[in-house]
Amino acid sequence: MFTDHTYTLSDNIQIFFTDSGPPPGSKDYSTLVVLHGCGFNGYGLEKLHGLAHQFNLRTVLWNRRDYPGSTPYTESELEELEQGQKIFIDRTGRQLGEFLVQFIEVEKIPKATDDFKAGGIAIMGWSAGAASAMMLFSDADVVPSATYSILEQYVKDLVLLEPPHACFGYELPQGLNYYYPWSDPTLKTPQQQLQQFRVWISSLYDHPDPDSGNPHHLDIMTRGSTDATVTKWSKEEIERYYTEKAAERSEMRLFMEPMQQTLREMTERVFYDNNLIESYFPRLKVTITYGTRTTWHCLWVPKEIQRIHDERVASGAKARPMKSYKMSGANHFVHWEHPYLLLKTTTEGMRR
Repeated sequence: MFTDHTYTLSDNIQIFFTDSGPPPGSKDYSTLVVLHGCGFNGYGLEKLHGLAHQFNLRTVLWNRRDYPGSTPYTESELEELEQGQKIFIDRTGRQLGEFLVQFIEVEKIPKATDDFKAGGIAIMGWSAGAASAMMLFSDADVVPSATYSILEQYVKDLVLLEPPHACFGYELPQGLNYYYPWSDPTLKTPQQQLQQFRVWISSLYDHPDPDSGNPHHLDIMTRGSTDATVTKWSKEEIERYYTEKAAERSEMRLFMEPMQQTLREMTERVFYDNNLIESYFPRLKVTITYGTRTTWHCLWVPKEIQRIHDERVASGAKARPMKSYKMSGANHFVHWEHPYLLLKTTTEGMRR
């Protein structure tokens, strides 16, 4: 049985989360802190709690700010987001770091082992939550030195589960006639776009060649189908797992300029900044996970991230270690449809 908690951070910011608790008898379990995506809150990931102990994991599922139980963004913070101000990223990273230190001190969790393959903390960002997960690693000044001296003994993994292009400020491929809810001319309001988004993002797709990084070899035109995770949910489950108000109020601003430019700059720092890599969480590993039946852009983006990374490394550039793992048959809601597969794949990346 998992438990509900709320931590109060500085400035009276509250973060609601659920916790699987530690695996019985384990002294080297890893704590997997999961940040949910756009609209779909942390409640929808609760199947992970029931399986975590099998993998020597403790799962901690956030409700990010603007979502149930956590403090909404202020109007001034939303303005920072809309203006693409770096301070929004820095504050989000600081709050995540502050939460982790509080969790470490309250729960007395194991430190990372010497080989960084067990113990410690892995931060997972699912979908749009990948952007928030990266923010802790975006600047050495995000957290105070006292906070960092604690975190560096614990934080060992950044796991990006099916991140969309907007988390990195990437542009979608040019010259392709692809389907995307936000540019669907038949959807006249943000509410209509979000309703269509729920079905589109949670459908299962049959891609001609899911192992190809070429978007021409993917199913780029399907609007979604009745074979979608959300169609299997009851009305009560949709109300519990989906927070449309938050998606409309804050998440949509993340996907637009000028914040997209700010996220492009953040991505460059997190993955490729020499000074940052060498002095700030220098042993951090990056794991990318994706399903073969997910929506096309969440299949294309992980391959694009890995391609860019590998090209940079081949040219002699410094980069954080990164490895991608595919989950055969999984859609964007692998945590609901195939939670065992997700945790198995995630731990493989964490223990490499």
